[in-house]
Amino acid sequence: MNIIITGASSGIGAATAERLDKNGHQLLLLARSEGKLNELNQKLGNRHQVAVADVCEYDNLKTAVHHFAASFGQIDVLVNNAGLGVFDPVGDGKIEDWHTMVDVNVKGLLNAIHICLPYLRKSLGHLVNLGSVASHNVFPNSGVYCATKHAVLAISESLRMELSEELRVTTISPGAVNTPFIDQTNNEDLLKSYKSYFAAGMSPSIIAEQITWAIEAPKNVVLSEIMIRPNKQNI
Repeated sequence: MNIIITGASSGIGAATAERLDKNGHQLLLLARSEGKLNELNQKLGNRHQVAVADVCEYDNLKTAVHHFAASFGQIDVLVNNAGLGVFDPVGDGKIEDWHTMVDVNVKGLLNAIHICLPYLRKSLGHLVNLGSVASHNVFPNSGVYCATKHAVLAISESLRMELSEELRVTTISPGAVNTPFIDQTNNEDLLKSYKSYFAAGMSPSIIAEQITWAIEAPKNVVLSEIMIRPNKQNI
């Protein structure tokens, strides 16, 4: 299958690229970091397309997607992985951080969907959105982040209901994953507090396995949501 991954340069995105490459899929790897993208593609044998593209920049993203579609004929899957979280008490939150989370986690996700949807509908393809346990719960010091992930689940569910005959839609909702995710937080006390929590979380490869499982499931099956958490017995 021809698969697009946003936020592909590290963490869950990079792990998913490695897993899907192993299974023989053709990939478009999208992220803001050209160096990390090229390093990942080299690791995968330089057989995939890479494009430096910010999901918040619609025109650049559109150009990369159209080039991929022109090269390989169709787009079968979009893995909407790009996202970030900045932790702070809601009363102390910075408006710039709030806007950034909404821009990337919601508007960026919508940009990628809007660009890819005509291709996915034509191929009877698959949309995979990265949600979170925060798509269902609200946690202290992360209210705006939780709001963005609630939005991701709502967007997924609306597409799943309205386009069920043309599109498979899956939301992947992980708990804590051991990635640089927490490093966006500038609150030193919270950063220190949460660092070990995320370090004890799941490997990105575990989430990549769930994404791959959903994508490669029989065509008559839709895994509408996969929620996966660390086993606290092992922490």
